[in-house]
Amino acid sequence: MYCALTDLQAIVPNNDLVQLTDDAIPPAAIVQANVDRAIADAGELIDGYLRGRYSLPLNPVPGLIKTLAGDIAVYRLYARRVKLTPPEGVSERYRNSLKLLEQIQMGKVALGAEAVTGAVTPEAGGPQVSAPDRVFTRSGLRDY
Repeated sequence: MYCALTDLQAIVPNNDLVQLTDDAIPPAAIVQANVDRAIADAGELIDGYLRGRYSLPLNPVPGLIKTLAGDIAVYRLYARRVKLTPPEGVSERYRNSLKLLEQIQMGKVALGAEAVTGAVTPEAGGPQVSAPDRVFTRSGLRDY
Protein backbone atom coordinates (compact mmCIF):
# COMPACT_ATOMS: atom_id res chain seq x y z
CA MET A 1 0.00 0.00 0.00
CA TYR A 2 1.36 3.36 -1.02
CA CYS A 3 -0.75 5.44 1.38
CA ALA A 4 -2.78 5.04 4.56
CA LEU A 5 -5.96 6.30 6.15
CA THR A 6 -4.06 9.22 7.69
CA ASP A 7 -3.02 10.34 4.19
CA LEU A 8 -6.65 10.29 3.06
CA GLN A 9 -7.69 12.24 6.16
CA ALA A 10 -5.28 14.97 5.08
CA ILE A 11 -7.14 15.22 1.75
CA VAL A 12 -10.78 14.66 2.74
CA PRO A 13 -12.57 15.82 5.90
CA ASN A 14 -13.32 13.05 8.39
CA ASN A 15 -17.11 13.50 8.01
CA ASP A 16 -16.82 12.93 4.26
CA LEU A 17 -14.76 9.78 4.82
CA VAL A 18 -17.48 8.48 7.12
CA GLN A 19 -20.11 9.17 4.45
CA LEU A 20 -18.00 7.55 1.72
CA THR A 21 -17.03 4.40 3.61
CA ASP A 22 -19.91 3.51 5.94
CA ASP A 23 -22.90 1.89 4.23
CA ALA A 24 -25.06 2.01 7.37
CA ILE A 25 -27.91 4.49 7.63
CA PRO A 26 -27.00 6.84 9.18
CA PRO A 27 -23.25 6.44 8.64
CA ALA A 28 -21.44 6.35 11.97
CA ALA A 29 -17.73 5.63 11.48
CA ILE A 30 -15.01 5.15 8.90
CA VAL A 31 -15.06 1.55 7.67
CA GLN A 32 -11.41 0.51 7.41
CA ALA A 33 -12.16 -2.35 4.98
CA ASN A 34 -13.56 0.07 2.39
CA VAL A 35 -10.61 2.42 2.87
CA ASP A 36 -8.18 -0.48 2.45
CA ARG A 37 -9.95 -1.59 -0.75
CA ALA A 38 -9.69 1.90 -2.27
CA ILE A 39 -6.02 2.15 -1.29
CA ALA A 40 -5.31 -1.32 -2.72
CA ASP A 41 -7.06 -0.37 -5.98
CA ALA A 42 -4.93 2.77 -6.18
CA GLY A 43 -1.79 0.71 -5.57
CA GLU A 44 -2.70 -1.77 -8.29
CA LEU A 45 -3.30 1.04 -10.76
CA ILE A 46 0.03 2.66 -9.90
CA ASP A 47 1.85 -0.67 -10.16
CA GLY A 48 0.26 -1.23 -13.56
CA TYR A 49 1.78 1.99 -14.84
CA LEU A 50 5.18 1.44 -13.23
CA ARG A 51 5.60 -2.27 -13.99
CA GLY A 52 8.66 -2.84 -16.15
CA ARG A 53 10.26 0.48 -15.30
CA TYR A 54 10.66 0.16 -11.53
CA SER A 55 11.13 -2.65 -9.06
CA LEU A 56 7.77 -3.19 -7.36
CA PRO A 57 6.50 -2.62 -4.76
CA LEU A 58 8.34 0.65 -4.31
CA ASN A 59 10.19 0.69 -1.01
CA PRO A 60 10.64 3.29 0.33
CA VAL A 61 7.58 4.92 -1.18
CA PRO A 62 8.46 8.22 -2.90
CA GLY A 63 6.40 11.20 -1.74
CA LEU A 64 5.02 11.70 -5.24
CA ILE A 65 3.63 8.15 -5.32
CA LYS A 66 2.09 8.62 -1.87
CA THR A 67 0.34 11.75 -3.13
CA LEU A 68 -0.88 10.05 -6.30
CA ALA A 69 -2.11 7.03 -4.33
CA GLY A 70 -4.07 9.30 -1.99
CA ASP A 71 -5.73 11.18 -4.85
CA ILE A 72 -6.63 7.96 -6.65
CA ALA A 73 -7.94 6.29 -3.48
CA VAL A 74 -10.18 9.27 -2.69
CA TYR A 75 -11.60 9.11 -6.23
CA ARG A 76 -12.20 5.36 -5.77
CA LEU A 77 -14.11 6.05 -2.54
CA TYR A 78 -16.38 8.45 -4.41
CA ALA A 79 -16.77 5.83 -7.16
CA ARG A 80 -18.26 3.45 -4.55
CA ARG A 81 -21.29 5.71 -4.43
CA VAL A 82 -23.04 5.18 -7.76
CA LYS A 83 -25.37 8.15 -7.41
CA LEU A 84 -22.71 10.50 -6.03
CA THR A 85 -20.69 12.49 -8.52
CA PRO A 86 -17.20 13.29 -7.25
CA PRO A 87 -16.50 16.99 -6.75
CA GLU A 88 -14.67 18.59 -9.68
CA GLY A 89 -11.50 18.97 -7.59
CA VAL A 90 -11.42 15.24 -6.84
CA SER A 91 -12.01 14.33 -10.49
CA GLU A 92 -9.36 16.78 -11.67
CA ARG A 93 -6.78 15.44 -9.21
CA TYR A 94 -7.57 11.91 -10.42
CA ARG A 95 -7.13 12.86 -14.09
CA ASN A 96 -3.89 14.69 -13.28
CA SER A 97 -2.65 11.63 -11.38
CA LEU A 98 -3.23 9.41 -14.41
CA LYS A 99 -1.44 11.89 -16.69
CA LEU A 100 1.51 12.01 -14.33
CA LEU A 101 1.63 8.21 -14.13
CA GLU A 102 1.74 8.09 -17.93
CA GLN A 103 4.68 10.51 -17.90
CA ILE A 104 6.47 8.39 -15.30
CA GLN A 105 5.79 5.30 -17.41
CA MET A 106 7.26 6.96 -20.52
CA GLY A 107 10.31 8.10 -18.58
CA LYS A 108 9.54 11.83 -18.80
CA VAL A 109 9.32 12.04 -15.00
CA ALA A 110 11.67 10.04 -12.76
CA LEU A 111 10.90 8.89 -9.25
CA GLY A 112 14.56 8.59 -8.28
CA ALA A 113 17.58 6.67 -9.46
CA GLU A 114 17.39 4.18 -6.60
CA ALA A 115 14.10 2.74 -7.86
CA VAL A 116 15.16 2.11 -11.48
CA THR A 117 15.69 -1.55 -12.37
CA GLY A 118 17.69 -1.25 -15.56
CA ALA A 119 15.23 0.71 -17.63
CA VAL A 120 16.42 0.97 -21.19
CA THR A 121 17.97 4.31 -22.02
CA PRO A 122 18.65 5.26 -25.60
CA GLU A 123 22.33 5.43 -26.54
CA ALA A 124 23.91 8.11 -28.66
CA GLY A 125 23.91 7.47 -32.38
CA GLY A 126 21.55 5.69 -34.68
CA PRO A 127 19.59 2.50 -34.15
CA GLN A 128 21.54 -0.71 -33.73
CA VAL A 129 20.35 -4.07 -34.97
CA SER A 130 21.80 -7.48 -34.26
CA ALA A 131 20.86 -10.69 -36.04
CA PRO A 132 22.38 -14.10 -36.79
CA ASP A 133 24.48 -14.59 -39.92
CA ARG A 134 22.54 -14.84 -43.17
CA VAL A 135 21.91 -18.31 -44.55
CA PHE A 136 21.40 -17.23 -48.15
CA THR A 137 23.86 -14.70 -49.57
CA ARG A 138 24.62 -13.42 -53.10
CA SER A 139 27.80 -15.37 -53.32
CA GLY A 140 26.17 -18.56 -52.05
CA LEU A 141 23.32 -18.32 -54.57
CA ARG A 142 25.42 -17.16 -57.57
CA ASP A 143 25.52 -20.61 -59.23
CA TYR A 144 21.74 -21.17 -59.06
